[in-house]
Amino acid sequence: MTTQKENNAAISSISDDDVVDYLCKHPDFFHEHTDLLSQLEIPHIDSGGAISLVERQVQVLREQNQHARKKLHELIEIARQNEELARRMHKLSLTLMDADEPKDIFSTLYDNLMKNFHADKVAVRLFADPAFIDSYSGEEFAGSDAEEKALFKSIIDKLEPLCGRMKHQQRVFMFGDDGNEVASSIMLPLHGKGWSGILSIASFDPERFQPGMGVELLANLTEVLSFILKPWVIEN
Repeated sequence: MTTQKENNAAISSISDDDVVDYLCKHPDFFHEHTDLLSQLEIPHIDSGGAISLVERQVQVLREQNQHARKKLHELIEIARQNEELARRMHKLSLTLMDADEPKDIFSTLYDNLMKNFHADKVAVRLFADPAFIDSYSGEEFAGSDAEEKALFKSIIDKLEPLCGRMKHQQRVFMFGDDGNEVASSIMLPLHGKGWSGILSIASFDPERFQPGMGVELLANLTEVLSFILKPWVIEN
């Protein structure tokens, strides 16, 4: 095993001529190790028409600065968009609270999410029964004994959103004949005392909703939606 003392001795044996000879034989060395340029302190030497090392160092630092500025602008824009989205989600929550019946709740929800999230399809399916015989019992109420609940077991049990591609059976259950056009989606769990459900926001674009994307605001919305739907659902 080589000792530190032996390493130091080997390094000290390298002369300036060895370094110069190596760099002459490997003229692309600094091109392949640009990270070193930002650490070097070299006096400027006029090299005629060729770019000097110090000029290359300045160029690298300038490129790093431009990249940092671009990244900062991107972060600022994301923060601005999130702030605007949070404002819209808050307004939507208040609007949903004012809805007189489930039919109005769902239509308001669908219209808003399709507009603000540029979605092609939005659907809610509740694994529950309506609380009132004469109340709205549209396709959103799949029933407490619906076998399709098993298709979303993982999402419902974990109470965690899922982004990406839906399975064929999930698409058909949520969107019917239009399900075949869905290429990506966000599926969010709804839940209450003895009942559960799924809110799905879908797109025909396979790149629109990807795994790992931030959906915190939507997760908060489903908490509000679950609470708003509570009076209209039979609880066990």
